[in-house]
Amino acid sequence: MITGLFSKYSRMKKIIILLLLVCPVLMLRADEGMWLLSRLKQHNEAQMKKLGLKIPVEYIVDSLSQAIISYNGSGTASFISKDGLLLTNYHCAYAAIQQSSSDEHNYIRDGFWAMNQGEEIPLKGVDISINRVIKDISEEVNAKLVGVKPEYSTRFRVVNGIAEKYREQYPGMKVTVKSYRDYTLHVLYVTQSFQDVRLVGAPPFAIAKFGGETDNWTWPRHGCDFAFLRVYVSKDGKATGYHADNVPYHPEVYLKVSAEGYEKGDYAMSIGYPGFTERNATSMLIWERQNVLNPPLIKVRTARQEILQKFMREDESLRIKYAEKFASSANYCKNSIGVNQWIEDLDVCKKKAEQEREFLNSCENDSVRQAYTGMLQAMEKGIKETARYRLAQGYYVEVFGEGCEMISFISGFGRSIPYVRKERGESMKNFVENTKMQYKDYSEKVDRAVTKALLKIMQNDLEADLLPEFFTTLKTEYKGDIDRFVDNMYDQSVFANEERLLAALNDPKWNVENDIAYQVEAQMEKKRKEIFALVSKKLDVVRKAQYQYNKGRLNFHQEDYYPDADKTIRLSYGTICDLPLGNGTVKPYQTRLSGVIAKADVNMGNPDFDLPEKLKTLWESKDFGRYGENGDLPTDFIMNGDVTGGNSGSPLLNAKGELIGLVFDCNWESMTRDFNFDQNLHRVICLDVRYLLFITEKYAHMNYIIAEILGK
Repeated sequence: MITGLFSKYSRMKKIIILLLLVCPVLMLRADEGMWLLSRLKQHNEAQMKKLGLKIPVEYIVDSLSQAIISYNGSGTASFISKDGLLLTNYHCAYAAIQQSSSDEHNYIRDGFWAMNQGEEIPLKGVDISINRVIKDISEEVNAKLVGVKPEYSTRFRVVNGIAEKYREQYPGMKVTVKSYRDYTLHVLYVTQSFQDVRLVGAPPFAIAKFGGETDNWTWPRHGCDFAFLRVYVSKDGKATGYHADNVPYHPEVYLKVSAEGYEKGDYAMSIGYPGFTERNATSMLIWERQNVLNPPLIKVRTARQEILQKFMREDESLRIKYAEKFASSANYCKNSIGVNQWIEDLDVCKKKAEQEREFLNSCENDSVRQAYTGMLQAMEKGIKETARYRLAQGYYVEVFGEGCEMISFISGFGRSIPYVRKERGESMKNFVENTKMQYKDYSEKVDRAVTKALLKIMQNDLEADLLPEFFTTLKTEYKGDIDRFVDNMYDQSVFANEERLLAALNDPKWNVENDIAYQVEAQMEKKRKEIFALVSKKLDVVRKAQYQYNKGRLNFHQEDYYPDADKTIRLSYGTICDLPLGNGTVKPYQTRLSGVIAKADVNMGNPDFDLPEKLKTLWESKDFGRYGENGDLPTDFIMNGDVTGGNSGSPLLNAKGELIGLVFDCNWESMTRDFNFDQNLHRVICLDVRYLLFITEKYAHMNYIIAEILGK
């Protein structure tokens, strides 16, 4: 936490030029980095080769990168055959698998294995993007920026104008120019999207996610977290939506899968699409995350997950409906718990504050030092003043945006009902489709129970001035009985189920504004906007101070610069290694099938560790084929690279650029990695490709897929 800061924020603008000239910068560590592919040749090649890289960096940038694609904007996948076969994580494809499942075809419980291309299932709502061009165009852009005013909007217009030129050059493709390092580094990305993506194979949940939420974000792990997909195009090779006549896409580049294994100390690299990092976050921003932003998420999601889990264990149909919702919520919740714990255990705020003091002390000029101090002070003041309101915003997001599904649906689509009923036609058709999609994986009794629990949390945790108006009604008319209030709302509202809502849409006498749930959502939204208005100006000051502070720290000449992750393709490299914990404990770099069996035995009765009998039989037979090693089967392993959310599904490549594993998680000790990378503690958890090939061949008997991948 920052203390002793006394300068005013208003003084910053007067000397920002001076700051950049006279104040040194804290260097980024050379052993971390989510590296831009366009800068590998210049900045990383020597170190990569020193660690063991055996292929030209140019080959990675110009060729291999085209085989590695963005999966639905939230994960990564890669082509592994000439016939458009994609490999990604099971958990990346989980939502699509869940959407394709039913009581009759429970792919979550049983897995899915297409025995030929005709059996592959079209997936709804899946979009993949392939890189066509990755190019550093800094020289071109910077030439156009000479003499241009420094304002963001002015520079943006210049950069966007250059992007338009490339859009004309690449019709039908997405063209993006990303600007980094205070608009001095500019990278061109040209991507092509494909929508006809089909499910080829996926193991049962019990194998893919072995260990469940118990093991999530931990090491050692034993999951077989993978899924096979295939991309289809029209007969003339064009990207298009699903059509029965479409044919498999033939990528220009695909990865070679190697079942040869690896050794501890071997070079390894991942290429994928990491989401967002904030490596320059100040101590106050981390304090805010720990004390303001994370607590509502943790508390609300924990309560909701307990309710969902109860219903899912009692009813297999509900388990299918809520499988993806539960998994996604639980993943973020446990992550936030881990972040808070490791901020405390690693003393992150204190370390960041020490770095800030070192930086201030290194400034050569008192006025410069005071200006930076003012920036830190402005951030601290703004964050502290908005804390209670930001906390409330967190509850509004978690309760009404995610937790209470009926209210969330009204916020997202229900507000359009007056317009939809007036216009009819296509608007009504789209609304009905969205309604059917909403209620496909919805249970009124589950949502009713969740809403009761979450409104109680809000009532207990927020002061009266931060609560929506209906809490007053609840107090006066319902004597504070939240259960009775919620029951009445779900009994009366047409939004409680699909049948009522669709019937009401066709009732000319129905007035949606009289609906009790509609009124509750309106009152929620009104209060949310009031809270937002209270904090927006103060947060703007915080953001400006943060921007100027980070800008001043930036060294335009540092050789190990990499921008924060922003969903663009990045490369991380390191070595396969153990995890030393500093107390004499060392967690080995690899797990094996024997560990899967042992873990299942020790945790008998815990559904997270249930195993199909077929896998147990395969273990007993010891028929590991070409994938075994020393009488056992490798399952997962770790390396010391730098990844974050969005890297899920990234291929883990060896020194020759061959796929040896699949990134699917990070360890518990690395929870603060987005803003506090620690090479000693941060490990990337990978599925060994031999385990997924074993499951594909010996468990699923998909020999044609094995032949397609390995060419044998």
